[in-house]
Amino acid sequence: MSQYYYLVSTLSLLSYDSEHMASTEYFLEQCEKWLTAGDYLILKYASISEFDFHKAGCALLDKWQVWEVNLRNELVKLRAQKKGLEVDAYLVEVTEVLGTADIAREAAAQESPLTAEELLNRARWSFLNDLEVGRFFTIEKLIIYYLRLQILERKRLFNKEAGSERYKSIYQHITKEIAGEGVDE
Repeated sequence: MSQYYYLVSTLSLLSYDSEHMASTEYFLEQCEKWLTAGDYLILKYASISEFDFHKAGCALLDKWQVWEVNLRNELVKLRAQKKGLEVDAYLVEVTEVLGTADIAREAAAQESPLTAEELLNRARWSFLNDLEVGRFFTIEKLIIYYLRLQILERKRLFNKEAGSERYKSIYQHITKEIAGEGVDE
């Protein structure tokens, strides 16, 4: 397994509250320069939203994907139960991971979708902390860093002010349609 001392040592420290960090695009550009072709391909498979089990050939990435899909399955169960829907059609078959049901229940109990999203992202961050133990200058360290960058970018999407502005815009659009006024696109 390759060691990436230089690349890892150039990375800025990330915390869940980091506001200034490299973009995922920039990070991938830098990694492409320093990683072997095989390791770069594995890194590109690392995603917080798209999963292709065992395709990357990396045990750490498989653990991440199984954990994340478990969490999503638990959320699906809760949402389906709430809506009275049959859950089996919406689940992805994976090995069960302990603890994800508790996280999903806590997120579902939140009054605000923003608070629930924050809770889920913090749980993801915490799981990555657990995965990171003992990994220093390896592709696994870079995978974890890349997943964290994705979480931080996703977190930026959930901005209270931007959400409020979007809501107002949609509301105005709907009220103009109802009033029969022309809607500017």
